[in-house]
Amino acid sequence: MFSCLLRVNVRETLISIAVAAAFCLFEHPIAGASPPAQPPNTSAPGFIVLIQPVKVKIAYGETTLPVGMRLPVVSSDTTSVRVNYMGEVQTIPIAAARYETSTNDPPDAGAAPTMPLTSTNPASQPSSAPASQVQVSLQPGYDSRMQGGDITMRELQLLLSPYCTEAVDFSGAGTKIYNGVNYLMDSEQAVAALGLAHAIPSRVPLATPGFPKNSMYYIGYDGAFEGHLNRLYLVTDIANKVVAVQLLDEHPKGKWKSAASLAAASWSTYNFVNSRIRASDLMRVQAVAKRQGGVITIETQMYQRVRSRVGRKTIERYEEQENSKLFIPVPFARIILRCAQVGLSKA
Repeated sequence: MFSCLLRVNVRETLISIAVAAAFCLFEHPIAGASPPAQPPNTSAPGFIVLIQPVKVKIAYGETTLPVGMRLPVVSSDTTSVRVNYMGEVQTIPIAAARYETSTNDPPDAGAAPTMPLTSTNPASQPSSAPASQVQVSLQPGYDSRMQGGDITMRELQLLLSPYCTEAVDFSGAGTKIYNGVNYLMDSEQAVAALGLAHAIPSRVPLATPGFPKNSMYYIGYDGAFEGHLNRLYLVTDIANKVVAVQLLDEHPKGKWKSAASLAAASWSTYNFVNSRIRASDLMRVQAVAKRQGGVITIETQMYQRVRSRVGRKTIERYEEQENSKLFIPVPFARIILRCAQVGLSKA
């Protein structure tokens, strides 16, 4: 009897030890053991980077998205991925892109307090990365509808759309704009290239209808440009990258035209950066656009009617009061056209 009880106690003791060991293993697993790695969920929101150029349709023709472009994912399936590109959903073949994981998606060093739609590459990226990865930085809702400004938006469409019909690299980083200033160049580098480092700039929000909403600024500099222009504006995005340049002559001297020569001058906007339009029929505005390489130049002249008496005769003529030259790279012109299209829509 005693031996039987002894065997029972020993068996219960062994069972208790085994149970305790199991609990210890459960609470403190072996250091080398880890759950199997889960494959990334490619259907979840994130980013892709293009490994092949992709042609897509946009509001004004087609454009080719270059290798290296980084795009936010909307959704995906086994054959394609849908991305947000300039406020529209575009479908990209899955073979033309690779997914970014959280390990190679560092925070953007130049990000503004409000996250831009697209942003410049972080400083930690290798210097050998292609320039086409640099993108204009815009606030969310940059192309939302504006109140008013229909005249200026229509005139921007008339001036820019004839030169934005063919496919073009939408990034356009590095496109030469004016006198050493390139598209998406840092504004401080642009200032150095223009020899304006000694000047005191003034950074002002730009609110011209048709330009990206709440995303543009201009920096003004006084000086002497091209012999007769007295002011230069660098137009920048929220990351202080240059997207356009405007030259201005605020005090033209001795330039005038007859009423007959200005009979067809039916434009209204004569300064797009400062959003100035003619205020009465006593003013006449001429505007013309031309394209050279990857840049569209809009030139405007504003004339004011002046009457004077010479003997018994009253002479009427129009004296030039202001003229401007606005240099817009084609990729940014497409963004303006997108904003103007939305702004003029009645939906």
